[in-house]
Amino acid sequence: MLAEHRIEREGFEARLLQKWGAALDLLEMLQVIALEGGDEFNHEFRPKAAAENNVVFEALTRLHARACQVASEVLTLLRSGFADGAHARWRTLHEIAVVASFIQQMGNDVAERYLLHNHIESYKAAQQYQNYFVRLGQDSIPEEELADLSSIYQQLVSRFGPAYRNSYGWAAAALGKDDPNFSDIERVASLDHLRPYYRLASHNVHANPKGMFFRLGLSPESTNLLLAGPSDAGLADPGHGTAISLSQVTTTLLTMEANIDRLVMCEVMMKLVDEISDAFFAAHETPD
Repeated sequence: MLAEHRIEREGFEARLLQKWGAALDLLEMLQVIALEGGDEFNHEFRPKAAAENNVVFEALTRLHARACQVASEVLTLLRSGFADGAHARWRTLHEIAVVASFIQQMGNDVAERYLLHNHIESYKAAQQYQNYFVRLGQDSIPEEELADLSSIYQQLVSRFGPAYRNSYGWAAAALGKDDPNFSDIERVASLDHLRPYYRLASHNVHANPKGMFFRLGLSPESTNLLLAGPSDAGLADPGHGTAISLSQVTTTLLTMEANIDRLVMCEVMMKLVDEISDAFFAAHETPD
């Protein structure tokens, strides 16, 4: 049974590449440029950033590394015909681009608050785990570990204020809002024009009814079908969106220490994004 299904899958993926291969290769090219550019930037400037306590550098390099990984995940999903899953991963990539841009604008204080907020999330996760460890059939977190998490949590809330305990509390002071949400950060980062696509991608994350009826992997004339596997339709939106967001994150990082080479790289990526858009649209318009 498995052998038969694998033969079918290999044949499907080969046919998918005939239609979408040129666009996917261009997107992979962008991903490699972004990865190599970020790696070189990290190695060149990390000693200087450490000496200057440049927390923005630390936040942006970590965000950029994650963005490159997510872009690679999108490529894997697209090559296998999972447009809706790829779009869901693009949603994460857009969030990374927004947070990176916001931190670059706001500077070291917000970058530090962002990185330290990891401890707030760890404390909340531990508290939630403690409520359910018996039902999960797991062991309780040791009291000493819980005490350490609680101590750090209380120190950070005392240092940054009660609003810091909220989900986006790291951005509260910069936004002048006790309980900000992602859309507040998105507006300041000037990336809120992508919210319609972000909302569309959200249907592939949550179990809402819209996600059952609208599938990128279904052509308009196939809306009555139940899509339960891969499809060679709908790759254009997640592919193009990934190109845009990955180039945004990379440009945000590289322009921290701009020189002619890095500015040229950013310009090359912008032109490549246009080529990727054209290639995905051409494939989308290709009849089956």
